[in-house]
Parts: sequence; structure tokens; C-alpha cells
Amino acid sequence: MKGARANASRRGSVLVFILVLIVLISVLSMRLIEEGVREINHLSQFHRRDDLRLHAYSALDVAVGVLNEFKLVEGKLYSPAQGWGDPMAYSGVSPIDPAVTWSVRLIDESAKVSISKVNEKDLVSLFSVMQADDDSLIDEDDGQPFYDSMMDWVDGDDQERDEGAEDDYYEGLDNPYFTPDKKINNFEEFRMIKGFSHDPEDPEDSGIFFDEQGNETINMKNFRDSFSFFNQGPVNINNASPFLKKFLCGDDDRLYENLMEGPVAGSGEPYYVNPNEQNIMALRGNRSISIATSATMFRVEVTVRRGNANFQIHAVLSSASTLAPRPSSSSPGGQKLKYPFRVLSIRENENLVD
Repeated sequence: MKGARANASRRGSVLVFILVLIVLISVLSMRLIEEGVREINHLSQFHRRDDLRLHAYSALDVAVGVLNEFKLVEGKLYSPAQGWGDPMAYSGVSPIDPAVTWSVRLIDESAKVSISKVNEKDLVSLFSVMQADDDSLIDEDDGQPFYDSMMDWVDGDDQERDEGAEDDYYEGLDNPYFTPDKKINNFEEFRMIKGFSHDPEDPEDSGIFFDEQGNETINMKNFRDSFSFFNQGPVNINNASPFLKKFLCGDDDRLYENLMEGPVAGSGEPYYVNPNEQNIMALRGNRSISIATSATMFRVEVTVRRGNANFQIHAVLSSASTLAPRPSSSSPGGQKLKYPFRVLSIRENENLVD
């Protein structure tokens, strides 16, 4: 009897061991399956992204085609009110894959002022307006420190302007650095320039573009919407931001109201066509900024989605007629290819091109 109980006990122990082993193997198998599924999903996202890339560039070509069609028919592009503001809706083109959605946003880059072509007087005045914030009184001298710091940042010498800052100032910071001595080429660079970011030791005369948390202020947003690193020509007043229009009008509130209302009813269009219209001529007397009425440069933002996957393109396009001529490319048959716009900058899956 004792032998039978011992054998039964051993068989029971073996059975328990086998059951534990089965459970352990099952758990390991499930973990391996989960890891495999994650890896497959990870790799498939790259495949979907490459597929979405084709859709994104197709959408970009559709947008360019719509702009070129309006340019050929109308002669010039003035305002989205002409019909080119939503190129995908106008074209009626949809993605081949019904699971894909796309959207295109067109921004008139020529409706912004060239940063490199603004003179000292206008920049000082601009920074003075921003520094005054909502105060009714504007002291033009308040903008001088920001202008001096900006110029010291880009000039090639070590001579500090009256209210600017050179390497001696930046070397004394907790995280020291040097001035680049070259033109500013992106808006984030202003974080590094004295006065534009919040300075706890001088809170009253700093933080014009970035607050103490490092967030963009309304001044930075207005600056982005009104100034360009790409546009080197005149400003298309039709699509200029309200802030820029207000700045161009100076103290003339009546002119600003007229400008926002648009051209007189007799013109027949809700946008300005004649660059010598009375309101536009009045603008030219306030600031040394060239004004026009046609759009010649565009920022195109393309977003394509399918499920959780997405792909974005940010491009800046310029009308070929506004730039210096370049050698034209040829097709295999020897015919010249004429693309209606020149690509100045293009980025994939980044927020901005500057």
C-alpha cells in the first residue's frame, strides 16, 4: 500500500510539473506573438508611409496645376477669392485609395514682408508697437534695443551697438554661445537673441517674442504671419495679415478701415487689382515697404492620412517669372520642360520650412 501511495504521489508531482511547464510555455508563446505583431505593425507603418508619400506628392501636383490654370486664365493671381484657395475641391480629384484622405492648405507667401529688405526705421517702429502691447502710447525709442540686438547678431564685426549685444554678452550667459554673424534664416533663431526671449533679470524690456515659459507670444505669431525669409518682392496687400495691414497704415485708422473693407464697389472684385488704387497709394506714404496686388509665391502644406498613419509636405513655391532665369531641363525627346513654379524649399514630415 505504501508503494502504491508513493507511486501515485510521484505521478501527481510529474503531472503538476507538466501543467506548470505548459502554462509557462503558453505565456512565453503569447509574449512572442505580441512582440511579433508589434514588429509587423512597426514595419508596416513605414510601408504605409512610403505609399502615402506618393499620395502627398500627387496632391501637391494637383495644387500646382490648379494655380497654373488660374494663372493662365486670369493672367495673374490676386486672392483666393478667385477660386484657387481650395485646390482639391476645385479640381474634384480624390485619392485612388478610398481609405486615404488628403488636404492642401495654400498660404500666400508674397503677402509677407521680406525680412532682409525692411529698413531700420520701419523695424524700430514695428518693435515699438509690439513692446507697447495694448497701451495707447507708443514710444518709438522702445524698439531700438531690439533692432540693435538683431543687427549685432547678424553683422560681421564685434562692435556692440548702443543698445545691442555682441559675443561678450552671450559668453556671460549660463549656457554661453557666440553670435553667428550671418543672416537669420528661421524664426526659432530669435530665441537666442537678446530681448526677444524672456530675461528674468530684465523682464520689462525682454520677452517680446517668447514668454518666461518659452512659449510664443502673440507678437511672434504676428511676426510669422507678416514676415518672410523667402519673399524678396513686394507685398501682396490682398492677402496680408490684419496685423501687417494695421502696421502699414500707421496711425491712420480710417485708412485701415478702408483697406479691410476692400476696393470700392465699382471695381467689381472683392480684392485689389490696380496697384495704384487710392488706398494702396496712401499706404506707400506711411512705410518704406513695396506694395503690390498679385500673389507670386506660395507656401503649400499637404497632409495625407490613412488610419493612424499620416504624411506631410511643406513646400515654398515661386512663380518662375519672379526669379532669375535658370537653365531649362529637357525631356528625352529633346523638348523643354516648363514647370510653372520653382520649388524654393520642400520638407517632409516637419512643421515648417523656416
